[in-house]
Amino acid sequence: MTSDEIEIVASNTESEDVKFKVAPIFLVVGIAVSAVMPVFLTGALAVQIRHDLNLTPSLLGAAVATFFGFASLSSYLGGRISHKVDGARTMRICLLASSLTLFSIGAAARNYLVFVLLLAVSGTINGTLQPPINVFISHVIPKRRQGFAYGVKQAAVPVSTLLAGLAVPLIALTVGWRYAYIGVVPLGLILYFFVPKSIVPSGPSSRVTDTASRPSPAPIAMLALAMGLGTGAANSFGAFIVSSLVHSGWNPGVAGLLTVAGSLICAIARIGNGALADRRTGRHFLFAAWSAAIGALGYLMLVFGYGWLIIPGIIVSYGAAWGWNGLFIFGVVRNFTKYAGYATGTVQSGAYVGSVLGPLAFGIVVEHAGYSVAWVMAVCLSLAAVGAILIGRRLTISSEPGAVG
Repeated sequence: MTSDEIEIVASNTESEDVKFKVAPIFLVVGIAVSAVMPVFLTGALAVQIRHDLNLTPSLLGAAVATFFGFASLSSYLGGRISHKVDGARTMRICLLASSLTLFSIGAAARNYLVFVLLLAVSGTINGTLQPPINVFISHVIPKRRQGFAYGVKQAAVPVSTLLAGLAVPLIALTVGWRYAYIGVVPLGLILYFFVPKSIVPSGPSSRVTDTASRPSPAPIAMLALAMGLGTGAANSFGAFIVSSLVHSGWNPGVAGLLTVAGSLICAIARIGNGALADRRTGRHFLFAAWSAAIGALGYLMLVFGYGWLIIPGIIVSYGAAWGWNGLFIFGVVRNFTKYAGYATGTVQSGAYVGSVLGPLAFGIVVEHAGYSVAWVMAVCLSLAAVGAILIGRRLTISSEPGAVG
């Protein structure tokens, strides 16, 4: 099967529904997984990597922060040009670059500096891919199913953590952590041949090039802040939960399996939230705020360190604190439909900034005050995200014609 088999043909209807021969959502998930796997493998395999690269908690936080820092910059820049260029070529180049980088981490990262530099390249690739993927969905998937589609797309993140968790007992504890990175290499090479020739439908209205016509920056900036606060806490959770459990006396293999179960719950939550959003006419940001608030409760359960609260805390944290991302991105697209690439690129850039500062601060707090204090910080970040979401929703409704909140 070649990329011609999923070539996109846009209709002239108002809804711009698109005909396709193969469900493109599988392509979207595969691309997203291949791009984000390096950072979540790093979090899941931190205990094993530590022995080879002297990876302390603060250095782990710095490594994760580097990935998301470069992703933030590339996502923001990619969003600003996403309506001016066809992203199909970008997607193909990034898939090849991702495979090469993953192989290099496994084969050539013999010291911390090289390891971090390769994570920086991986972060750049990941951020660059986000706007064209979001534009791809907005053009290919009928509007009545886009909530589900964005939920599935964002489920690629917990799927990555699931695979990273499986890599601990199956690969890292058997043949070594390096082979976990190398094992992801074929995914990008295979997906390269499935990327269509174009992801932009024909027609004079398919691209937005006028900078002056962009929406008010205030609501998008506030929504970016909300995403940054929420993902700052969530990615700290994803990067440090295995290390936290091992520090509390859990077996590394069992800790990895718990992340597998939690990641599955998160994927189901994201897809479920998206599917439910397709049944509503609005209030998407409001439901995201509720999810973030419940997620704060999950982090709170981890503060006390009681064994009987750990598993419920992990379930709630994965399901709620990480379960609203797809719904949130769908809300951004639905409220800023004509500027999907620009708006989502900016919002996800904010998410990456939070993912830089969150894990970095979390690692420093762990070293100086312990995991309990660090989890308190995660609770505060999640609650702050709730407030920012509500403010961003109000600004969007008041400034954007046709906004549904």
